[in-house]
Amino acid sequence: MTAEYPNVTCIILDIEGTVCPISFVKNQLFPYFLQQLPETLAGVSFPLNSASDDPVVKILYGFLADVRVSSEVLEAHITGLVSNDVKDATLKSLQGYVWQTGYDNGSIIAPLFTDAVHAIKTWTADKRVYIYSSGSVPAQKLLFLHVAATNEEGQEDLTPYLSGYYDITTSGHKQEKSSYENIIKHIGVKGSNALFLSDNVNEVRAAIAAGLRASIVIKPGNYDLTEEEKASYPIVRDFDELKL
Repeated sequence: MTAEYPNVTCIILDIEGTVCPISFVKNQLFPYFLQQLPETLAGVSFPLNSASDDPVVKILYGFLADVRVSSEVLEAHITGLVSNDVKDATLKSLQGYVWQTGYDNGSIIAPLFTDAVHAIKTWTADKRVYIYSSGSVPAQKLLFLHVAATNEEGQEDLTPYLSGYYDITTSGHKQEKSSYENIIKHIGVKGSNALFLSDNVNEVRAAIAAGLRASIVIKPGNYDLTEEEKASYPIVRDFDELKL
């Protein structure tokens, strides 16, 4: 069944479980970060110097003072945040910084769903496409800058197709109605002209409460939905199903 959304002028996309597999984040991005974390922390001196120009030190100052007393305490704290999938803004900034090395040296390439890549390229012919993720804006840009090519080996850059990026520091947490109100206000559109796509029911619920159009995305590897959830919200399994 084709999902129809007339009068939509912009699409706001989640990342994990929507345009790329959850497994990419859980099995590649997070482990890479944790693997590089000890070396990253070993490169700074404790106690941290607030006057330092080191970009890592500047990020680490975002953590509470009682957890940045030593590299050991800080590493344990950060590892705990990752293990519990805590949406912490400072953690997200540090992850983006560390991931940049992996993207730059080719260790990380983002495996986006083929239909998502095609849709992003197609939609931008007459619509604007935005990204809203709990990951930091710099990390979002890195991901879309290093996308696995769908028809050949290597990678491609999708950033020219994207009109903007939002995260929890720019707009608020993703399960809060006000976050979506902030985004459409910044874009300059009515909620009825914006479509939000995500695998997370609570995010879709918040977007709808803010007046946006929204659908739940079902992709391989995503968490199962209840029958009630499937019946309560529009479902998208393939972006080609969308009629915009």
